[in-house]
Amino acid sequence: MSIKEFDRIIGYSTIKKELEQIADILKNGEVYAKLGISAPRGLLLHGEPGVGKTLMACCMIKATERKYFVCRKNKPNGDFVKHIKNTFNKAVENAPSIVFLDDMDKFANSDENHRNAEEYVTIQSCIDEVKDKNVFVLATTNNLHNLPDSLLRAGRFDRIIKVKSPIGEDAASIIEHYIKNKPFDADLDAKSIERILSGCSCAELETVINEAGLYAGFERSEKITMDHFIEACMRIIFKVPADSFKCDDEDWFANLNNADCMTSQIVYHEAGHAVISEVLIPESVTLVSAYNRLGRQGGFTKYYNDDFGHLQSHRKKYVVAELGGMAAIEQKFGLSDSGNRLDLISAFDMVRDMVVKECSCGFSLREGEFNDSVELMNRQEQAVALEIERYYRKAKEIISLNWDFFEKLAAELAKKKILNTDDIQKIKAECKITPVAV
Repeated sequence: MSIKEFDRIIGYSTIKKELEQIADILKNGEVYAKLGISAPRGLLLHGEPGVGKTLMACCMIKATERKYFVCRKNKPNGDFVKHIKNTFNKAVENAPSIVFLDDMDKFANSDENHRNAEEYVTIQSCIDEVKDKNVFVLATTNNLHNLPDSLLRAGRFDRIIKVKSPIGEDAASIIEHYIKNKPFDADLDAKSIERILSGCSCAELETVINEAGLYAGFERSEKITMDHFIEACMRIIFKVPADSFKCDDEDWFANLNNADCMTSQIVYHEAGHAVISEVLIPESVTLVSAYNRLGRQGGFTKYYNDDFGHLQSHRKKYVVAELGGMAAIEQKFGLSDSGNRLDLISAFDMVRDMVVKECSCGFSLREGEFNDSVELMNRQEQAVALEIERYYRKAKEIISLNWDFFEKLAAELAKKKILNTDDIQKIKAECKITPVAV
C-alpha cells in the first residue's frame, strides 16, 4: 500500500497509523482473510469543526484505491432520504467500494431530540443491507451526541475515532507546515506560536497565520512579526473588536493607580491572574490582554492549552489563579471586583466537582447515585464555600509575597495592552519570586 496519501496529514501520528491499518485491510483483504479476519464494516471520525476529519477521510479513501460515493446534506429532507438509499445502491453495484457520509450529524435537525430521524433510520437499514457486500462505510461528524446509539454500535461503526484539536508536537508540526516558506521574524517560530494557539483547530491555525501575513503585506513589511501575529490572534481567535484597539496610551498609564478608573481595574485584574499562574506553574501564561474579548468589558488571560491538566493538584492551582483577579483588586484598591462573575462561576464549578465527585474533602460529601438529601447538599455547598475561601486567601498571599512582580507586570500591561510569554518572562526575571504551596 502506498503511504504517500497520508503525508497530507500533518501530526496526528496515532490516528494516521490507525487509518493506514484500515486502508491496508480494505486494499489487501486477502492477507487478512487467510487469518480468518474480516474488515471492519465502518469507521466514524468525530471532533470539533476544522480539525481535519474530512481530510483524513479523503486520504484514507485514496489509499484504498476503492471507488467511493459521497453523501452530504444538499437536498430537502424527502429527497435526501432517497439520495442516501441511491448512494448505498451505487456502492453495492460498484463493490468493493466506500460510502462516505460527510458531516453526518447534519443529515437531520442538529439536536439530541432528533436521534430517531428518518435519515438516521435509513442509514442504519442501508448499512445492514450492505453487510457482506464489500461496502465500507466511512463517516464524519462534529457532534457524536446527536446520533442514535443504535447507529454507533459495533457492527455498524466498528471503529470510532475522536479527532481533537492539535496540541504539543502535533500543533507545532502543523504550524511549521503553515509557516514554511513565509518570511517570519526570528522571534516568531512554530513553538512560540503553538504555545499561544494551543488547543485551536487546524483551520484556526492556518487562518491566523494567513491573517498575520495580510497585516504585514498591508504595512509593506518584509517580515511577519510578533505584532502582526498577536493582532491576528486577537481578531480571529479572541474576537477582540477592531475599535478596542483605539485608545490613548498616556491615559492608560496615567490612570494605572486610579481605583475609580475601569481601565486600571482591568489591568490589575489580569495582572493578578497572570502573576498567580506564573508563581504556581512557571511559563503557564501565554497571553495577557487588557483589551476586551467578544465585545465584553474587560481583558483576559490565556493559559497554556487553557487548562493545567487533569490532575487534581493542577486544578487546585487553576482555581487559585481564577480567583487572582478578584484578589488583586482587593489587595491593590481595597475594593470588591465587579468583573469577577465568570471567574467565580468557573472556580465554584471546579471546586464543587472536586468536593462532590472526587471526595477532596472526604467521602461523606460524595454525590449519590440517586437524589441526595437536602442535608447532604447543604453540607456540600458549605464545604465548597469553605474551600473557595481557602483558595482565595491563598491567592491574596501569593500576590502579597510577589508584589514587585505584580506591580511591574501591571505597569507593562498598561503600556503595551498585550503581553506574550516572552514579555512575562522578562519581567519575571527582574523580580524575586516567592513560591507558595497550594
